[in-house]
Amino acid sequence: MEHLSNPELQAFLRRDLSPVQLLELDNHLAGCQACRTALERESKAGALVASLQNTFALNEPHLEYEQLLSLAEGKKISSELEHHAVNCRSCRRELEYLRQFVTQIAETPRSSPSVQSISKPARVNRWRLHPVWTGLATAALIAGVAVLYWRASFHPAQVENTVATLRDGDLQLSLDRSGQLHGAEGLQPDERDALKAALATGRLPTSALPNLSGRQQETMLGPANPVAATFKVLSPINRVVMDDRPAFAWEPLPASSGYRVRIYAAGYRKVAESPFLRGTSWQSTVILPRGQVYTWTVTAEGPRGEVREPAPPQPEAAFQVMSADVAAEVDNALRNHSTDHLLLAVLYARGGAVAEARAQLDLLAIQNPNSPVDAQLKASLDQAVPSPIKTNAAQ
Repeated sequence: MEHLSNPELQAFLRRDLSPVQLLELDNHLAGCQACRTALERESKAGALVASLQNTFALNEPHLEYEQLLSLAEGKKISSELEHHAVNCRSCRRELEYLRQFVTQIAETPRSSPSVQSISKPARVNRWRLHPVWTGLATAALIAGVAVLYWRASFHPAQVENTVATLRDGDLQLSLDRSGQLHGAEGLQPDERDALKAALATGRLPTSALPNLSGRQQETMLGPANPVAATFKVLSPINRVVMDDRPAFAWEPLPASSGYRVRIYAAGYRKVAESPFLRGTSWQSTVILPRGQVYTWTVTAEGPRGEVREPAPPQPEAAFQVMSADVAAEVDNALRNHSTDHLLLAVLYARGGAVAEARAQLDLLAIQNPNSPVDAQLKASLDQAVPSPIKTNAAQ
């Protein structure tokens, strides 16, 4: 493997990679001094070393052994060195040790053979306290702790025991073979259960979708309009919408002076009608009861009279308003977990909003390129079979 790039090092520090990728980078760092140095730079270990140096006053030269021994024996040295001995913790500790040694020598009888065995005290290894060596040791300690941390967090046994992993916004999700979901501890129990089911099955749980596209065509009420239509309705068509005051859009009819939208519920019952509109979009001013299927039409005032779309032999423009309970869950997730795309995809799919669920999976794929889990979830949306529900026959 070539040297790691800065984005890879940043992703390693943020844990913004899959467990397999983290282990691969960890193994590379264990054998590459250049990348460990770059990791130290990216993790700002140097700033930490500098802080430790300031804390322990390592930037000043320490006293030599002879100078400390002179102080221990009560001899006078320069005031600057005496001041350093008082304020430097390292030198102060060694001075105390030497004073204890000098006291021991003074209290030992000269005739005792033990005096012959008393040798020069072993000094504290001064190289350990030198700023350069301390900085290197601290950096090595930081790097070692980082490696141990990553290896503890992503042990090979954990990777082998993992069924599926996904990065979902701020969450690093993983499902093990025992069915335990990790990384979603901040979510509600029902939300965790939904994510666990999606990762375990590779499917998004979709409710019984209304058959909005496979309807039998109906005959228009009243005589057929002889004027050929040259525009189309755009949205919503054959879908579930979350908003109970949906927005409607259509193509313009050339030379039209305006348009009027009508919304129908079951039994040819008109439930909403727009004012005369100059533009090609309108949001309902009427709140539509949730969970029901509706159809809608646009009537354009053209140069040759009224033109209504859709009209036979075109199918109806039908839609369903998402049920109240699922809409409340989606709204709560959008407020509190707007970057958790898998959770939003699960909730949208549960409510039948397949287009919105697919859009969330597209965002999830950006965080998890070439993820087999994301591909399976998208395939499950393609396999969602709507249930046969007859629409209003509003035309």
